[in-house]
Amino acid sequence: MGETIIETNTKMLETEIKIQKAFVQLIQAQGFDKLSVQQLAKTAAISRGTFYLHYLDKYDLLTHYENEIVTDITGIFNRFPKPKASAMAATGLENNAFYQLFKYLYRQRDLAGLLLKEPAANLVKKVQQLINTVLPQTATTIGELPDFPVAFAQEIVTRGIIDFIIFWLTQQPILAPKPAYLIFQQSRALTPKQLTDIVIQAKQGQ
Repeated sequence: MGETIIETNTKMLETEIKIQKAFVQLIQAQGFDKLSVQQLAKTAAISRGTFYLHYLDKYDLLTHYENEIVTDITGIFNRFPKPKASAMAATGLENNAFYQLFKYLYRQRDLAGLLLKEPAANLVKKVQQLINTVLPQTATTIGELPDFPVAFAQEIVTRGIIDFIIFWLTQQPILAPKPAYLIFQQSRALTPKQLTDIVIQAKQGQ
């Protein structure tokens, strides 16, 4: 009885792996809109009936992957401390929610990078909402802050983080989590003018 359950679970896991690999391969080649269950099943070397034992359709599959990533990230943010204003130092990385996020996304780089770029997916919006919950709680600016709409400020900050992550996950080769995170840390301390000057100086040196 126990062996039968183990065998069944193993087969289900093997099927899930095949489906995910086929999903990533086909989306990279043609996008989600052109994806069909028939193509997915053929590429995964399974029958359509087997696919429908796991998912209702391709939209159910997409939602499943999104929810899985969101659940995992939520777990990271609940488990690890929220980064404080002083967390922009390269110390205590293993105890930092954002660094753990980078490590997780690197492990899931093929699927996560794909879904963050895919127009049909809602992963960007969902991850932005999660990031809002772990932004530093303490302002680093001493003195009076400028009068600026909070909603715009929040969008600029969270979207900047998302854009950084998407750029990182779509580079070849993809940097390992630690160097990527250290670049991310440094970027958060630089002003737009400083970043622009870095680009200009690099172009002038070519």
